[in-house]
Amino acid sequence: MKTEFLIVWANSGLTTKSNHVNAPYHFVHIGEVLNYLDRELKEPIDLLDVEAEEIQFQEVIKKVIQNEYKAIAFYTNTENLQNTITLLNIIKQIIPNVKTIVYGEMPIYLPKFFQKTKFDAIVSRECDQEVAILDFFEYAKQRKHKDNLRGVIHIEDGNLVDSKKGYYLKSEEWGYPEEKQIPMQKYYQMEGKKQVVLTIARGCPYNCQYCNAVSYYGKKERRRPIPKVIDFINRTETSLYKFFAPNFTLDESYVFELCKAIQKNGKKIKWSCTTRPDLLENEELIKEMAKAGCYKIAIGIESIEKEDLENINKRYQQNKIVQGINLLKKYGIEYKALIMFGVPKQTKENIKYTLDFLNKYQVTIRPTAYTPFYEMNHNMNAEQISHYDKRTYYDGIKNLNYGEFLKLIYDTDQYRKILN
Repeated sequence: MKTEFLIVWANSGLTTKSNHVNAPYHFVHIGEVLNYLDRELKEPIDLLDVEAEEIQFQEVIKKVIQNEYKAIAFYTNTENLQNTITLLNIIKQIIPNVKTIVYGEMPIYLPKFFQKTKFDAIVSRECDQEVAILDFFEYAKQRKHKDNLRGVIHIEDGNLVDSKKGYYLKSEEWGYPEEKQIPMQKYYQMEGKKQVVLTIARGCPYNCQYCNAVSYYGKKERRRPIPKVIDFINRTETSLYKFFAPNFTLDESYVFELCKAIQKNGKKIKWSCTTRPDLLENEELIKEMAKAGCYKIAIGIESIEKEDLENINKRYQQNKIVQGINLLKKYGIEYKALIMFGVPKQTKENIKYTLDFLNKYQVTIRPTAYTPFYEMNHNMNAEQISHYDKRTYYDGIKNLNYGEFLKLIYDTDQYRKILN
């Protein structure tokens, strides 16, 4: 029996393929989306996660030829945009009448870019992406009128034409990454550990210029019902989780309740999360998180230098960092500092100061490149856009060439040698 619907994640470039930076998003943008669609559409949906499964191009095309899909949704970010466009053009030659929609980072950042592509539609801002994909699939089956698709923007004669206003799901409606629907073992390989990523919260009240959380899910935070989180934990084989939220400790009452529920539950687990330095002050909360199995917290500090922070509109004191480090150390939780190289006006001295400071406290350090997504524009081609990569983007630092910058990103332990 032929399947009429397909979701595709095209492979990324060499620098970002199958690494810890993008691996968690396969659970979220494929696993959770696919589970929701499968439940609501009540029809089989194929998946081609080309990046995770490293599927040969011939096999991708063969599957397309054999099924002649009615509708295909492509997940697209800066790293895989070029391959997505290439694959789209080939598929449109094979199945000219297939309806295609693109979701992910790129239609959020650059909707007008897609006017010059062969896509039929994009997912709009201010909409949960799976809602728009569901309605678009229903439209492909002629079960919905094209003017009544939530969060879908049609591409007609090179113009963007709005359909219906987007819609944010209630958190109890969100999907889950289920092993029978996604290549879970491949995702484990990408993560480098047998860890499942589960979205706990969508939305963020902070609108950092280098982050897409608000663009994706709005400013109002929504959190997954705790009983459903526990049910999910109990039906997965692993005991290692990443609870995905822009600011996990923002809602302290929720975290307390979740921790109590985990402790009461029979299954012992280990888990990690992400938060901000100024949301890491409640010792009772940290104590409870440790008791519930939290072993690592990633903290978006970006830099220690006051000038760097001012240039990205962040305000907090160094003593907040020290207090947070000491607090996590007291309860045996790993402090993972998320920092950025290349923030506006940053110097070699600023970078060295930040790294010296963090190494003094023996914390884990994970650097990425400061990436000004807001500078991208729809007149760029796919190759130019691909340069806005969180691992390789470089806009110049005085007395630090690009090769040295890459060494800092990929081998931060050698920073003294590199910077000297």
